[in-house]
Amino acid sequence: MITSRRLALVGAVLWTLQPLYVLTELVVSRHTSRDYSLAGSTISDLGNTACRSIRGDVLCSDWHAGMNVAFVWFGLTLLLGAVLLGGRRLPGWTGRAAVVLWCVAGLGTIGVGLAPVNEDGALHSLVAVPIFVAQPLALILMGLSLRSRSTIVVGGLSALGAAGFATSLLTDASTYVGALERLALWPGHPWVAVIALALAGPGPQRTTPDPARIPA
Repeated sequence: MITSRRLALVGAVLWTLQPLYVLTELVVSRHTSRDYSLAGSTISDLGNTACRSIRGDVLCSDWHAGMNVAFVWFGLTLLLGAVLLGGRRLPGWTGRAAVVLWCVAGLGTIGVGLAPVNEDGALHSLVAVPIFVAQPLALILMGLSLRSRSTIVVGGLSALGAAGFATSLLTDASTYVGALERLALWPGHPWVAVIALALAGPGPQRTTPDPARIPA
């Protein structure tokens, strides 16, 4: 019989894998064209299925297939971890809202892998943009749910990166667009692993009232 505790444990395992997403990006970025940089190029360009030119930079990703598979995999595990673990361990309406937002971020990440930016920029933007809203808010709400100041701080840092990334796009100031994008998204991946380890133990136990103590 699959118990709620076992499902929560599966969710915790899935979330503890999330730091590998950052490592995957770093590895794939080593197999890109000379013009690509972590600070000045977007995460999406790691999934380019063909070279594209952006402001004079030629951006190619030799390992684009692996990166796009990683987008789908880590998006799926982020979503499932939220449902299986967060849905059982994050209390209150803030916890429920955090679960929904993690699911939005996970679905968006899956979409990023299925719709590379060089193939359909409009569709790619449609699925990618919500991630920058959902992920920082999910961290903040998760922190409120757990009364964890450190999680709220991480969420604030992520929100700061998202605001900076949006500003860089709106003002066409692309020098540090990659750094700001990663500031927005990277903190969430290792931090859900931290939360998973903290929540992986037994959940609150329901106790049966002693009949002798129930007023007649």
